[in-house]
Amino acid sequence: MRLPVRAVIYFYIFICVILLLFNLLYIVRSGSVKRQQQRKIRHWEKYLDSIAEGTPVWDTSELFRRLKNIQELMAFYAVMESQEQEQPGEAAAFFRENHSIALELAREYGGRDAMEQAFFAYVIAAFHPAIGDRQSPLLECLLNYLENSTVYSRENILNALYALGSIQSVEHAFLFMSQRGWYHDPRLLSDGLNRFQGGKEALANRLWNCRGQLAECFQVGTIRFADALSGDSFAEAFLRALETEELPTETRFTLVRYFRRHAVPYAKPALLRLLKGETDGKRELAIAAAASLASYPDEMVRQALKEALHNPNWYVRQNAARALKVLGVTWEESGIKNSTDRYAAEMLEYILGVQPAVEKEGEVLTAV
Repeated sequence: MRLPVRAVIYFYIFICVILLLFNLLYIVRSGSVKRQQQRKIRHWEKYLDSIAEGTPVWDTSELFRRLKNIQELMAFYAVMESQEQEQPGEAAAFFRENHSIALELAREYGGRDAMEQAFFAYVIAAFHPAIGDRQSPLLECLLNYLENSTVYSRENILNALYALGSIQSVEHAFLFMSQRGWYHDPRLLSDGLNRFQGGKEALANRLWNCRGQLAECFQVGTIRFADALSGDSFAEAFLRALETEELPTETRFTLVRYFRRHAVPYAKPALLRLLKGETDGKRELAIAAAASLASYPDEMVRQALKEALHNPNWYVRQNAARALKVLGVTWEESGIKNSTDRYAAEMLEYILGVQPAVEKEGEVLTAV
């Protein structure tokens, strides 16, 4: 059945009117919500000013009643963030003095949805002072948030645990997420661990010692975290694991990369074996080994990298050429002009940004 043209036009006009009304209502409501939020912010500003004067306008029960409302918590965060920029340390002092309220709020938000839990954890990460490894119900509450969490809320929960500085809690969180088979980006993990408000080397040791129970992404995040620490205290343990343990592929790649920034002499033989593909089951690690050997400037390494230019793997050739460039090897010194391997010559030519004289002459003759 075909509808009359007039009916179609009327229906179209009706839809346009409905959309117009919806937009108007949305604008009105957005303005109302914004005005309400601004009022809440002004109330929190007055409250914090009254604390500074020693005559708080709200008691602890009123403070808890307000902060258990997510809109009030958002307004509190906005004011506290602004005040922290003007007077660093004020936020930490507030949470130190009101630790019992923070704990009550942690329990209260434990019954909320993942988004509200994520924001509460975000506030804790931003302002709460470190508590170290002493037992605290606040840590237990945050760990319980992981039970029904999303990727977004897990990141905020981990950041709160880093800020609180508890090694044991971070370990428990990593183990729990690994047992559930949850993936978390290794870069986020390593960046977060670098913000840990406690003994970083002790944390890296603790996480590395339980690597067998951690998923691959957490192993990689831990190694990257250790890589960013000063000193070479993990070099021996990492080299031993690389040579003797059956670890996931990305974990092994990250271990090899560790020895570029931490260029300990005793790692060079292992890296050379990996570059030459002499280690069974680890031939793919030649890619990372070629890059790491850029930190070992001696003739043996240079010769091995020159040979790696002829590797059938494109990425090995590329990293070998980049390493030779870092080590200061020139086109003439590479000896590649006497080689019949066109792919090796092209790679080194590309990385060094040069063009052999022979080819230039050929181009001129062709042009003529």
